[in-house]
Formats: sequence, structure tokens, C-alpha cells
Amino acid sequence: MDNGILTNRYEFTGDGKAIIDISVESMNDLFNSFDKKASFVKRELDQDFVDYIIDSVKELGDREFLVRVSVDQEFNMLQENILRKAVANYFTYRYQIENLNLRKEIRKFTMMMLLGIILFTLVSIYKLPDAPEIEVWKKIFQEGLVVAAWVAIWEAVTSLIFGWNPYYIKRGIYERVAKAEFRVINNLLRFEY
Repeated sequence: MDNGILTNRYEFTGDGKAIIDISVESMNDLFNSFDKKASFVKRELDQDFVDYIIDSVKELGDREFLVRVSVDQEFNMLQENILRKAVANYFTYRYQIENLNLRKEIRKFTMMMLLGIILFTLVSIYKLPDAPEIEVWKKIFQEGLVVAAWVAIWEAVTSLIFGWNPYYIKRGIYERVAKAEFRVINNLLRFEY
């Protein structure tokens, strides 16, 4: 994205890192409201919070960033550490899920490509001669194998071209967020950078 647009939308640290700024009233606002009774350690992150971070990282592209959470209410060091750990754990988990999805896509590519190659090999080895006395069902079966082989190869190529890239992109985003610098400050101290 254009640097002019980014400088209008984000603050930057002295060393050039973009600041993904989130301001909330309390730490509770960063966690899912459905499990309020659970301790912070066991609670899920709020989906709006997660989506905002992901969208910001996409917008920033390859630019370095840090996440700054400004909280209005008082919080203690334990809550701050739990929030940091919850964010790192969540995005590490999402990275692992995308890794599994990528492996499934690679397996799909491999299986479809092998199926296509095997079917083409069978058709070429057992090719029927072009004689009028060959039964119609045998010709239809052979043509069916050729079509099935092409479909399998096409699926493999489609998986290779379109299937892998989204998983790589998501994995990269999740890994960057999990490893990002994370600051939690009181809103009264917000401008002390």
C-alpha cells in the first residue's frame, strides 16, 4: 500500500515500525463475551479484535509493526502477561491450522497427480486398436479413463495454482502476529513514546 496512505492511518515508532493501535475500556473487551465466567487463561479472544489485527497486517504488507493495546481501566502485570500469551497462543494455533490445511492441499495435489498419471499409463499400455469389431462399451470405457485422467490432472494443477497460495498468505500473517512486539499501556500514558 502507498506509504502516504499508511502514514495517515498509522502511527510509527522512531525505528519505523507501524503501530497497530487498539483502544479498549478494559481487558475484558479483548476476550470473547460468551465465556465471561472463565479465567483469562481459558478465554477466547474477541473475534473483532482478531479480525482488526489481521486486516491491519494485510494492509501493512511487509512493513514491520507492533501491536499496542491501550486500556482505560487499571490492569495488573498478570493480566498483561496473560493477554500477551493469549494473543501469541491464538495466532500460533491459527498458524498450525493453516499448516495442516496446506498439508492437506499438498496431499490432494499429490493424489490427483498420481491418479492422473496412473490412468494415462493404463490407457497408453492397454490402448485399443481402431478396429470396427471392438465393442462399443470397451471404447466408451477407454475414453472414460482418458477423461478421468484429464480431470485428475486438472484438479492437481488447480490445487497447485490456486489452492496453496491462500494458506501460505494466512500462515505468514499469523506467524508475524504471533512473533510481533506487543505493548499494553494505560490510556493515560498513551503518548509517552
